[in-house]
Amino acid sequence: MSQQFAVTQKAVLLGPNDRLLLLENDDGVWELPGGQLRVGEEPVAGLKRAIRETTGLDTDVAGPVLNTAWEVGDQGAFASIYRTHSPTEQATLAGDHVRAVWVAPEAAVERDLNSTQKRAIKRAGLL
Repeated sequence: MSQQFAVTQKAVLLGPNDRLLLLENDDGVWELPGGQLRVGEEPVAGLKRAIRETTGLDTDVAGPVLNTAWEVGDQGAFASIYRTHSPTEQATLAGDHVRAVWVAPEAAVERDLNSTQKRAIKRAGLL
């Protein structure tokens, strides 16, 4: 029996002033921008699409800073988190996000991000 995996991609997204973008979802949880990879989609193209759909931002993608897998019930989950850059901090929210903030990386890890996202910020060389 093969196990199915949901593949999520997130971005440690820096703006022109080296501030990091965080999004608050409608459950009050802070997270890095991104979304799920679609079947047949190339990873970088999928990440750029997800960021554009949720924030309206076009980004340059450097490379992955963290890959991790875990189980959710009887299914698997996999996430790749990339270091990315946007030439502007003018995000336009869409989807299930209610607020966007640009913060210094040090302030980002003080937010209620999960430990994987905090580890990605550190591995991106920002702390």
